[in-house]
Amino acid sequence: MIDKKWLLAVFTLSISFTAIADSSASKSPKKFDKELHEEVYSLPAPASLNMEPEIKFRETGRLVAFLLMQSHYSHPKFNDELSQETFKQLIKTFDPNRSYFYQSDIEQLEIYKDKFDDALRTGKIEIAYSFFEIFEQRFRERYQYALKLLDKPLNFDKDEEFVYDRTEAEWAKSEDELNEIWRKRVKNDALNLKLADQTNEEIKEKLTSRYRSAIRRLSQSKSEDVFGYFMNAVSSAIDPHTTYYTPRRFENFAINMSLKLQGIGAVLTQEDQFTKIVSVVNKGPAQKSGQIHKNDKIIGVGQGDKGEMVDVIGWRNDDVVDLIRGEAGTVVRLQIIPYTEAGDGMPKVVRIVREEIKLEDQAAKSNTLEVEQNGEKFNLGVIELPSFYSEAAARDGEKSEETTSTTQDVARLIGELQKKESIDGLIIDLRNNGGGSLTEVVNLVGLFIDKGPVVQGQSSGGQLRVLEDEDGVTLYDGPLAVMVNGSSASASEIFAGAIQDYGRGLVIGENTFGKGTVQSIADLNRYLRNPELNVGALKLTIEKYYRVTGESTQNKGVEPDIKFPTIFEAEKYGESSYDNALAWDTIDSASFKRTGDLADFMPYLQYRHEKRKESNEEFAFFVDDVERAKVERDNKVVSLNYEKRLAKQQKNDELRLQRENIKRKMQGLEPLAELEEEEETADTDEENEDSNEPDVLLKEAANILADLITIKTKPELIAGFEKNDKDI
Repeated sequence: MIDKKWLLAVFTLSISFTAIADSSASKSPKKFDKELHEEVYSLPAPASLNMEPEIKFRETGRLVAFLLMQSHYSHPKFNDELSQETFKQLIKTFDPNRSYFYQSDIEQLEIYKDKFDDALRTGKIEIAYSFFEIFEQRFRERYQYALKLLDKPLNFDKDEEFVYDRTEAEWAKSEDELNEIWRKRVKNDALNLKLADQTNEEIKEKLTSRYRSAIRRLSQSKSEDVFGYFMNAVSSAIDPHTTYYTPRRFENFAINMSLKLQGIGAVLTQEDQFTKIVSVVNKGPAQKSGQIHKNDKIIGVGQGDKGEMVDVIGWRNDDVVDLIRGEAGTVVRLQIIPYTEAGDGMPKVVRIVREEIKLEDQAAKSNTLEVEQNGEKFNLGVIELPSFYSEAAARDGEKSEETTSTTQDVARLIGELQKKESIDGLIIDLRNNGGGSLTEVVNLVGLFIDKGPVVQGQSSGGQLRVLEDEDGVTLYDGPLAVMVNGSSASASEIFAGAIQDYGRGLVIGENTFGKGTVQSIADLNRYLRNPELNVGALKLTIEKYYRVTGESTQNKGVEPDIKFPTIFEAEKYGESSYDNALAWDTIDSASFKRTGDLADFMPYLQYRHEKRKESNEEFAFFVDDVERAKVERDNKVVSLNYEKRLAKQQKNDELRLQRENIKRKMQGLEPLAELEEEEETADTDEENEDSNEPDVLLKEAANILADLITIKTKPELIAGFEKNDKDI
């Protein structure tokens, strides 16, 4: 049942979206001498100075809370218990490493601990802005202190350590205690640059720029940003995948899902006060102009051929992006400072016609990999799939002449691999694929089975739906392997689980992430009577999904048939490590017919894999790296002594050089005298991408798939293996 006070709040929302908040709730003005501040520090004024919640966000908070109570899988109650968890999440949002707030700040803020539900219901959300105001004050204090430290010489001979992981540390109780933490933090930043052969002058210059930029970025925060922090603390108090999207974040979400945007085709970042070009998209308008390059700085943006050139120095990066984006076919003029090593580039204006840009880096792409075993060569296709994207999902069902679809792209790539490359088997690489469109993963599984259920979904009320492939057509029925790792999540886990449950192919790699929930996007603007308002969207968990066997992947993930060594531990990095993650459970199995059974082959495949691990130096390096990474991961401190850090770095460099030369020997190349030579040749190799060497895990997955192909054509190998195993 929904509390009557919430029904009243939403009823008020439906009547009017222009109600003025109680003036008594507004914050008192702050005393701030802006001229003195900028004279002393040459830094912008705090963002929190006179920042107030916008009226539309007061009402949006009520709307989001109501939708969560009505539509979220767990139907949360907005009460003191949820308020207390929201308090915890908001503190974690601002200061996860406990490096800014004092213990006294936490105690001061605890007066709001039980008031978040009331703040949302009444629209008096000033408490979020109070949190931000205190955080910004502490943030600026810390970086201003860090800047002062750069004026003093740093002693790297002292034998002391820096604790860089403070997530579970006690809050600092005094300024001296926090100063000591930051003294070591600044010293560590400086030591990292010193180890990179930077001079004292270069270290001071770079860290000064870095610390000033940190203050400047936070000072560019807007009311929308603070409201977003607040609402996401509320949503993460319910479950880790329920998220409020501010208007700008919602726009970027749609772009990422469709893999398309309209603009110039350049990736931008903020460096100090400037917007800098990180890279240009291949074949995009920026690249085709021939006048825009990596590291150039944008200082002005003009619309059309005659629009005013707007000075964007000091602007937020996303505000500059908004100016540059626009409809395909329109003109934008950019005032550019070209990059030169001397830093003496002369400003120029570049005229660009915007186009629709396809973000190819996130689209499916294919390659081939040849492996040889016992004198027999196998040509294997590899399809790398970074996400499950769908333009239809991003546009909420709207059609266009040319749509972007995971399934369409993969189907096309499989056809090309079969016709042009005559592949013997196929690897679908889902490593680091965090998921995406549920419809697309169901359709994609359908390329590899005739028909049948792919995934089951159950709502909080127990209603069950089964998503099926119904076309009765298999596009590819050959040998198949799916590569996964600890960052393969959600839709990736549905795909890997279905392929495994049907016996359709091998799953190889690490245990997957363990996200077994389904989210839906609610465009909040549809609930408003004012079409001119833009308040963003809410992504909320509406279902838990289950494999066709009835097992949930929630928290547990998908266990591979053949496991690779990993530093990934579910309790530290997977779904189960998240606050407020939903529980694992099971439901009844769906009715489905397995298309194959690979169980009998597994002992042989595992045996062959273990033998290669013993004999393959490259794989042995990987295993060793994993073990060393585990040791480093569990260590929360680092030495601040230059000689100790240098010795450790040199040891690592020697190991890298040794391994690189072993790889080069295997490839018939001359050994390197030092690592610098390797780095110098790396640039030229980038220009000749035909020489790309597949990673060691992909090569081993290819060997495992080749073993499967071999054993299916030569069943006598199983009999011989079993006999030898019994004899042992």
